[in-house]
Amino acid sequence: MLMMPTVYTLAELDYDLVVGDDEVTPSYDPHCDNGDVTDGCKPVAIISAEKLQDYAEGPAETARIANVLLKDSRMGKYVIDPKAWDCIWTELIQNKKGLKTVSQRPGFVEKDYNFSKEMLEEMIWQLDRLILKYRGSLWNTKETANRIVELIVEHRSLIQTELKEVNSGVRELSERDFLGPTERRRRLKVKEEEEPDGGGDGAASSSSAAKKEKKDHTEYFNDLERKAFRDKRKARRVKRRQAQRAKKETDANP
Repeated sequence: MLMMPTVYTLAELDYDLVVGDDEVTPSYDPHCDNGDVTDGCKPVAIISAEKLQDYAEGPAETARIANVLLKDSRMGKYVIDPKAWDCIWTELIQNKKGLKTVSQRPGFVEKDYNFSKEMLEEMIWQLDRLILKYRGSLWNTKETANRIVELIVEHRSLIQTELKEVNSGVRELSERDFLGPTERRRRLKVKEEEEPDGGGDGAASSSSAAKKEKKDHTEYFNDLERKAFRDKRKARRVKRRQAQRAKKETDANP
């Protein structure tokens, strides 16, 4: 949904379908429990994707990644000279020679996606919870935990600003935004009160008819995009199954 937001219909993006209200039982990854991960599941570094794409802070964030690999006894010998780290970042981020990132999505910018008051408040509540947790005595001596707090505090500030913009009307919401169930019910109630008979006066009806006459081909192209996405996913599954069968045959007949 984040990589291909236009592929899905409004019905497929419905809050109750995507998020829902089911209780999620906390669990620990079994791969961490049974020792599948060599050095355990504790993170060795916290990297910010936003800072990695930032033209001022990107090189330093790249160096964070490189230094983790450089210090690893298994990977260090393969890491290129530090003099080239900035060059790698410049080519990938500034000159955009790597894989496409969310910031390069054609026709969309981050402000195209808005959230309602209730959803922003829930985000802030969750961030407050995480900040409180990782500032606690069990975590605040760890560099990784302090880095998480630093990043979350910055992110919370951005969301608080967005909430102020929504509350003041500076940021206007549309039906295509992430509204949440409460806001959607409120809008539906207002609409029903304004149009109790589903109609309106002659001028409104005339305007509505004029809009219907103008063909909107958006859904047609969305359908094409969805089909192409499904076909590509199906082709990947077929290819993966073929590779698995070939491996089984090879293993059975060495």
